[in-house]
Amino acid sequence: MRIICIVTIILSAAYAGAQEKRIDVKKLYRSAEQAYEDASYDEALIILDKCLQENPAYAEAYLTRAKTRERLKDLQGAHNDYNIYLELVPNQPDALYSLAVLRYRLGMFTQAKEDFLKLLTLPPGETTTVYFKLSASSTGTNQITTAQSAIKPQLYNYLGLVETSLKNYAAAIQWLDSAIALQESEPDYYVNRGIAKVGNKDTTAMSDYKRALLLNPEHTAALHNVAVMKRNLGDVDASLDQLEKAIESDSSMLYPYLERAYQRMEGGYYKGALDDYNRALEINDGDPEIWLNRGIAREKLNDLKGAYSDYTQAIALNEKFEKAWLNRGNVLIKQGKYKEASEDYSAAIAFNPEYAYAFYNRAIARQKLKQTAEACEDLQKAEALGQVVSEKLKKGICK
Repeated sequence: MRIICIVTIILSAAYAGAQEKRIDVKKLYRSAEQAYEDASYDEALIILDKCLQENPAYAEAYLTRAKTRERLKDLQGAHNDYNIYLELVPNQPDALYSLAVLRYRLGMFTQAKEDFLKLLTLPPGETTTVYFKLSASSTGTNQITTAQSAIKPQLYNYLGLVETSLKNYAAAIQWLDSAIALQESEPDYYVNRGIAKVGNKDTTAMSDYKRALLLNPEHTAALHNVAVMKRNLGDVDASLDQLEKAIESDSSMLYPYLERAYQRMEGGYYKGALDDYNRALEINDGDPEIWLNRGIAREKLNDLKGAYSDYTQAIALNEKFEKAWLNRGNVLIKQGKYKEASEDYSAAIAFNPEYAYAFYNRAIARQKLKQTAEACEDLQKAEALGQVVSEKLKKGICK
């Protein structure tokens, strides 16, 4: 009897300890939720990591950590957490929606499409996400809608975006038609359909952009896209006017600056283009194309040191960016650094063995280095690849 009592006491203590552990995990999780709500995302992540160390099967902690990681721009980590949560709680609509949107952002278009299609098939159920939508007919009060009661237009919109990204433009237009049929007052849907129409060579794209601007005269994407279309039609002044409006509407949006910089470069206004590329890099400094283009603007302004620096940064972001290697070689040629220039052209050729212009420029660098045979070989290769070579240059190098 005494033995039984002792065993009972031990089991009771163990059970109490387990209960205490569970209570601690719940307290940890509540602390993490509070940190998340306070926008203290680093703190929330630390607490959630600890919470999941204590209880690796705590489903809600994975969901909250996924959201936290998104806020901290750890998109791959968020993707992993959403997947784990959905393994523990299959078909939960809010998590599946968040995963689908994240996959779209990560460029995982086929997987995102599957998720959005699956969301269309899920029956209405309990949801933890509440969306606030201002009704056009209301007098200032917000209508509360859940992820499943009013999300169909958004799903159709995302499916349109996905199909556009996959270059399935006709399918994209059909999905966006459905989104507009359910929600005619949303300008984004018209803009997105306009983009799909451009891909499908549908001449009614402009009417979609104009419809978006009727609904929201300051819609930045619509203003930008109208500007691009006007530029393509040769109406540069009207295009620049639209870009000015787009930038005034939202100075944090990247593409209007890039489009205006392009047009300014085409017009020979290199200082203005440089200003726009400077602003673009403040918004996004991770795109090697922007660094390349700013380098070109600086080179046009004879800022060779600045151009060299920008081309170097483009290469650091994408080692295989052959045009950045070529352009940096050109800057080195201008500075009389023929050996270094030849090495940069060689790098461009290594990444693109059919880069005719790189062979042509390396021939000139090698000629300066008195490497006549190699220079002649490069020139012949450039010509074979389609580069126009003057007879005077051929005679000067291939003696």
